[in-house]
Amino acid sequence: MMHEKQVHILVGCADARDLSQVQLDAVAKVTSEFKDNGIEIEMHAIRAAGSFVSPDVVMDIKRTFEQVQRNADATMPIKYFVHIQTHGHLTEDSNDHYISHVHDLRIVDGSPLNCGMLGASTVGVEIEQMIIEEKPVIAINGKRVVIDNDTKIKNLLQHHYAYDGYLAGDWIKSIDLLRTHPRHQRTVLEKSIATDPELKMLDIKITCGIMDYAIHALIRVDDGDPAVTFWDEVQMEVRKHSQNDRSAKDVLIHQSQKQKPLAGLLSMSDPRMASRTLAANHYMSMKNIAHSGDYLPNTVFNMTGTSFDIPHTPFGPYVVAGFFYAVKHLKLTDQMVMGYDKHQTSRIVQKVHNDPIMNMIVEKFEVNLIKLNQVELIN
Repeated sequence: MMHEKQVHILVGCADARDLSQVQLDAVAKVTSEFKDNGIEIEMHAIRAAGSFVSPDVVMDIKRTFEQVQRNADATMPIKYFVHIQTHGHLTEDSNDHYISHVHDLRIVDGSPLNCGMLGASTVGVEIEQMIIEEKPVIAINGKRVVIDNDTKIKNLLQHHYAYDGYLAGDWIKSIDLLRTHPRHQRTVLEKSIATDPELKMLDIKITCGIMDYAIHALIRVDDGDPAVTFWDEVQMEVRKHSQNDRSAKDVLIHQSQKQKPLAGLLSMSDPRMASRTLAANHYMSMKNIAHSGDYLPNTVFNMTGTSFDIPHTPFGPYVVAGFFYAVKHLKLTDQMVMGYDKHQTSRIVQKVHNDPIMNMIVEKFEVNLIKLNQVELIN
């Protein structure tokens, strides 16, 4: 008999190394243990480049919690949690205890294990350059406008993305300091919650940390406050297997290599609507690549959102930046698109084509949008 429900949202990076079977197994194990104790766990993951808490991510969090309330037993108490997680490569002299402090952490400069969005502003500059070189004709205020200078890019952002400002270094800006980034994003989310009466009433608990790919473990940089038993036990389970489980060796090797995934994936954030593992296995089978069925990190560059299937709304800045980065720099011109059924998948594809910058990326780099859906892959 369940006496409590907990909803956990991971706000993580789209990086292909940011998920492994070790982590999936840890979540499943601890979820089962909580269920045995009468606590139902519902886990979601929102993924965009850089783990930025941009307005679209805040809206994703809100939509997720709203949907939970619509479907919940009105008599069941619900607790809400958000876990902000970035990733990098910490030096050997860093304090890698589960709960650490930013002044005890050092980042290995230039390491390929660090988040690519340390250079997000540069990616933004490249997107601006692409727009000006391609000179797209976009409908703005009922007129066909050739976008070929900075002012017109500002107009494009204002009209299609509701952003009043420049693209590079403004709409899309770099991570300032990797070790403080998750704390800053926590503050951004806390301020958003404080001004939203619907979110404020939920008493949302927020944690933040850095996933150190060198040791395959999360380090909390928030003094361990608040204590979140489920999340903390999951991370302890991951640490235990990372250190002691020889069968995890191949998984961990993949996680500590330079990011070189096989394909990209745009999918819903609700794991009941889209599975990164199913998508990865399908792609490997399609390409005749041997696989065990378990999810290996460094396989799929995955971005998720609750509104990906709403075709007449734009993508957020770090989805756009991540998509461009994946296609141009990681050479992922195979991009899987996955919804729950073929209709939801079609809506996601339509959203890509409706978004001016995303569609431009697809056309310029001849991106192959591979339509998948959960229903057909399961059956």
